[in-house]
Amino acid sequence: MPPPRIRTVEGSCWPCKERRVICDLGTPACEKCQKIGRQCDYGKVRLRWTDCVASRGRLAGRKVPVPPKPLLLRQNSDGHMLYFEKELLPRFNLTNTVPHLNLEILSNDPILMQSVIAVSNAHYSYRSANVKELSLETIQGRSEAIKLFRAHLMGAHTDEINKSLFIANVLLCILDGIIEPSKDSSATHHHLAGGKAILQQWAGMKSVLESKEEVPVLMMSIFATMDLTHSMLIGEKPFLEPDMWSNFGDCEPWWGNVKSGDPFLDTMSILSQLAVYGSASKQHQVAVDIGTLLSVQKELENQDSQQRSSEDATTRPDWVAFCSVYRYAASVYLYRALSGLDVDHELVQNVVKMCMDLLAGDKLTESLHHCILFPLLIVASHCLEADQRATTLKSLYTTSKYLSFESLRSLQEFLEDRWKILDNKSAVLQWNWWEYFDEIASVSCLF
Repeated sequence: MPPPRIRTVEGSCWPCKERRVICDLGTPACEKCQKIGRQCDYGKVRLRWTDCVASRGRLAGRKVPVPPKPLLLRQNSDGHMLYFEKELLPRFNLTNTVPHLNLEILSNDPILMQSVIAVSNAHYSYRSANVKELSLETIQGRSEAIKLFRAHLMGAHTDEINKSLFIANVLLCILDGIIEPSKDSSATHHHLAGGKAILQQWAGMKSVLESKEEVPVLMMSIFATMDLTHSMLIGEKPFLEPDMWSNFGDCEPWWGNVKSGDPFLDTMSILSQLAVYGSASKQHQVAVDIGTLLSVQKELENQDSQQRSSEDATTRPDWVAFCSVYRYAASVYLYRALSGLDVDHELVQNVVKMCMDLLAGDKLTESLHHCILFPLLIVASHCLEADQRATTLKSLYTTSKYLSFESLRSLQEFLEDRWKILDNKSAVLQWNWWEYFDEIASVSCLF
């Protein structure tokens, strides 16, 4: 009789245990989880989240009643903070190394605690599709968070208060720009402007990156990316100078720990430089020298070929694909915003085709798909072919199920509206960049 087949090994991660497959015990994530883009968890106790409450033992997998929302906002802030750590933060992080929150310290910081409660409550309500909660309780939580934020903003500022104010500001950006953005609201734009003002007053930005404090670094990377993408759509100079992106190397930002010379950081630096050119072009009517544009184009091409030919461990196929998507967005911006090419120009459409072919393939894991919303907006809004649009909607469908952000619905509505106009009004093909994204530019924070 053949020996019984080994289905699991001691110490396997929870996803492998559930699927009854052999886990290679790799850290921080095993190979099987990495391959399919699932969150790898080696915890001794498996937490299952039901209605914002983690349960185990005899209650595992069962819904546990939650107190009414107003009571929860005031008396059960621990539940919101745990939801923030276990459910919300992973949605803003490519890796499984989500920073651990010291809930005791957080609960003693009223600025942060109220902002965490507001974003957690809003996201949970949106996921539960409770219209009444979305219209009433989340408004209350947001109002309380903004009121407390403004009260401390007017007071004396120590380094710690500035840090708390900045993180709270990022949370408000996430709340109003990603979780529940409004087409009629300019709150996103004001939050980003406020974040810049805090950073200008607070000299601790560089020290945070040098000290590599996990939560501040994560929030700094989220803010820098939202600000950059917002700047590229609206025509303002981004806060971070292009050469500052390398400072995120060897830290734990939302894209994970990479070296300072990683192709992704190089691409973000190029995007930042392009945004600087775009700001000068829009606000001061300064045309970018053709030699400069050709130089940037060559840099993007060289970066792509070097990453594909490199044998470095960081250039695994999915990471190459992820970086390529951002480079495609940079190319479209270069051609459209800075060179003034039309939507249907051959150079623009060649980039669109390459990006859509990549998205239709199997190189990008689901977790990587979730973090290409801004490049997807830029490239997909220029799709002229039905199969390309179908590829976009497929990607958005998978992502929206996981992220549960209202911004995904706004993004899809914008794209479908833009495609409809492209099909029926040929004049739109000649719209410049700023006309093309005017409808979504001031209310969107994507990355």
